[in-house]
Amino acid sequence: MISEQTINQAVSKIASVATPCKIILFGSYGRNEATEDSDLDLLVIKPHLTNKGKEMVRLRQAIGHIGVGVDVLVYSQQEVDKRGHIPSSALYYALKEGKVLYMTQPTEEEF
Repeated sequence: MISEQTINQAVSKIASVATPCKIILFGSYGRNEATEDSDLDLLVIKPHLTNKGKEMVRLRQAIGHIGVGVDVLVYSQQEVDKRGHIPSSALYYALKEGKVLYMTQPTEEEF
């Protein structure tokens, strides 16, 4: 298992390189059910996204080695709006059960 401090450091590293709208902790760590075998699951929502695969790899590399496996899901805000309500998807459960650990302040355009 990893500490809350390690999770927060991973989130800070992502926030510093990705300019996300939100970073959500989900899975066993998000439900406070983590065990020694648990990996860290993070959902990163970005305003725009051109290459999901490359961005997932880039963000995973930015986190570096933290002692557990890390899964980083990356979605654009538009994808979240379109697909976030579909049950049985990882995105759905991340949004429903996850904990927001990072969120940018909305701009006046978003009101």
